Amino acid sequence: MVDASLELVDGVEIIELGARDGLQGLSNTVDTLVRVNLIELLEIAGLSSIEVGAFALISGMSAATPPLPVLEALGHAPADRIRSVLVPHLNALDQAYAAGCRDITVTTAASRTFCRATLGCDIEENLYRITQLIEHARPLGIAVRVRVSTVIDCPFEGVIAPQAVAAIVARLQPLGCRQICLDDTTGSGAPGTVGTLLRSCLMEAPMHTLACHFHDTFGLANANVMEALEQGIRAFDSSISGLGGNPYFPGAAGNLATEELAYLLTGLGMDCGVDLDGLLLAGEYIDCMLDRRTESRVGRALRARNLPYSVAR
Repeated sequence: MVDASLELVDGVEIIELGARDGLQGLSNTVDTLVRVNLIELLEIAGLSSIEVGAFALISGMSAATPPLPVLEALGHAPADRIRSVLVPHLNALDQAYAAGCRDITVTTAASRTFCRATLGCDIEENLYRITQLIEHARPLGIAVRVRVSTVIDCPFEGVIAPQAVAAIVARLQPLGCRQICLDDTTGSGAPGTVGTLLRSCLMEAPMHTLACHFHDTFGLANANVMEALEQGIRAFDSSISGLGGNPYFPGAAGNLATEELAYLLTGLGMDCGVDLDGLLLAGEYIDCMLDRRTESRVGRALRARNLPYSVAR
């Protein structure tokens, strides 16, 4: 049963990952102009928080377009927009600062094996790196968002205990992160496991500092969003057209499609500041450039309805 309070007007932040995480996993590098056009279309659609690039790759991902040309083409972000870049180490932080970035994303994992496989170190060493990054970023006026992978399940270790994730959140919270995002990397989460996880993490950090990242591998991404909303979470990652995936989990779906998340939130009467027609345009653009079929069921349905004389991709 849906909590009636969710039907009240309430603000929800959507963090768009399509231009970075979504495109980074592709086998071919995407042209800088295509990335820039996509980001601009997403911003026109009302998305004010977008990951636009990475200064280094996570192991297992393909070569990505370097972020500097994208950042140069976009220019400085307006005060009401966040254009974040993925930063793995201090040298990359200096590059990001020189490029005008004032918001960065760093990553860790709740699984030791996944942390070693993707970041080349164990959890303790990576948390130390994150601490250093935050300490150096703060005097530069750079906000830091941390994404914690494998919070429900790991491709190598299997089920991850909620207490293990909460312990990492407890370590990150005092560091002054702008936001801590809990990433169900394999998309194995269900409302029950998501609820248990969030109740554990909410004992270590206030709800306004937490965000969630869901994949639709088992068709439960929107159900998990509903559970997170009922737990008080008001920030979610998503990718236009369902771009993304997991090279360590064959068959995994992409990130929750931004079209589906926005459609759900709008239907609940919750304000996410996004224009669905604008999202459809952005999704159709990138699908056309990549010659792919959208992974968003909402996108397919609305494109077919709004464009009756063309074939929905």
